[in-house]
Amino acid sequence: MTIGHVTANGHAQIQIVVEDSNEGTHDVEALLDTGFNGALALPAQRIASLGLKRRGQVTAVLASGEEHNVPTYRATVRIGGTRHSVVVAEAGESLVGMGLLWGSDLRIQCIDGGQVDLERLS
Repeated sequence: MTIGHVTANGHAQIQIVVEDSNEGTHDVEALLDTGFNGALALPAQRIASLGLKRRGQVTAVLASGEEHNVPTYRATVRIGGTRHSVVVAEAGESLVGMGLLWGSDLRIQCIDGGQVDLERLS
């Protein structure tokens, strides 16, 4: 199933659906980040607009080696036709990490406008 596309600057941008605290659904565009082992990161403003409840915090280690304590939340998301309950980390931009994609076959056409496809493995 096609879940996104590759942008002109080489980013894999994908579409997910996030449920808010009232079970309403919201389309969210996020960058695919294979260096992020969590499931989903969203900006604070987006988390607030979804009404997500704070769960705790984690220590995030950035690619630079810097460590930051970041708030976490719980949300239900849909990607590639599958529904998941995930931990959401607060971040500066919307990111989908390997935790949400685990158990899937991910294919990226690494060209401008290329498809990003996801298939669940049995």
